[in-house]
Amino acid sequence: MALLIALFFLFTKLHINNAKVIACECPDHFISGLNVDELPLDHERHFHLTTDLLFLKRARMEDLVETGSASGCDPPGIWNLFTSWPPIQDDFTTETSELHDETIQECLPFLNASTGPLFDHKEHGLPSLARDKHIRFLRGSLEAMPAAFVGFDASRPWIVYWALTALRLLGEDVEEYRERVTQTFSSMQNDSGGFGGGHGQISHCAPSYAVVLSLALIGGTDCLDLIDRKALWHWLGQIKQQDGGFRVCVGGEEDVRGGYCAMVMISLLGLPLSLPSDAPARRGGLESFVDGLPGYLSRCQTFEGGISGSPQTEAHGAYAFCALACLGILGPPHEIIPK
Repeated sequence: MALLIALFFLFTKLHINNAKVIACECPDHFISGLNVDELPLDHERHFHLTTDLLFLKRARMEDLVETGSASGCDPPGIWNLFTSWPPIQDDFTTETSELHDETIQECLPFLNASTGPLFDHKEHGLPSLARDKHIRFLRGSLEAMPAAFVGFDASRPWIVYWALTALRLLGEDVEEYRERVTQTFSSMQNDSGGFGGGHGQISHCAPSYAVVLSLALIGGTDCLDLIDRKALWHWLGQIKQQDGGFRVCVGGEEDVRGGYCAMVMISLLGLPLSLPSDAPARRGGLESFVDGLPGYLSRCQTFEGGISGSPQTEAHGAYAFCALACLGILGPPHEIIPK
């Protein structure tokens, strides 16, 4: 019996030491969230990984208690887990898995610096921001585009918005673009309200959102006077739905993007919350733009915990942002989100 007990403790110590090696290659948040039962392990291929992971948390805890940090780990930088091939791979080959492997093959030299230093890294392992180069690129994107960019005609408001936002974040003055931006956007506004992605295109929530925020960036309330608020209010009334959500355009798809973009424009422009008298949603008993919207957004949460674009569809990070940001406009986030 004594021999068995001794062997057990020896076995345990070996696995703890092995787990400490793994612990140095895994971020703390990854370790704390591990659930071994959910890992699709093949016992022959993955050796004793299951046992190692069972001891992983204990090993990290012991190391932190003894030394105050994880001993033997690399300095801050890119985790070892992301500088080599994934330790767990599936033998089943598909087109997606082949593309995945090709992507890893292309990225690994940059991640493990096997080709030599590519950037001047800061203390946290991140490359320094090439600020001047970014500014030149962003300013260039606000000039005349090559002919190949004709395919992006419906995205012109987005290109302007992204470039202006990035320039502002880099501390650049964007008011110099005021005249050109207002002239460009004025041709995209429709008499029925809202903005299209380009001249002659139907009004859509996404480009209308980009236009409103771009005008706010370059000149505040003066530039916002370009917008026909009354027509926009009527148009938003046409895309409000009886279930509380919004379509992205008249006759278009209904999802959380519509609700988020609509509420940003309504709040920023100070539009009335009451629905126009001819709004189709009034036939469903709704009286304001916010009626039914929180309920619609809550129905977009899936069994995974994430939020989808519309009820009964797949959760997505971008849709989660739209839904949570929309709720944050409707009320204090710490109050309305838990509801």
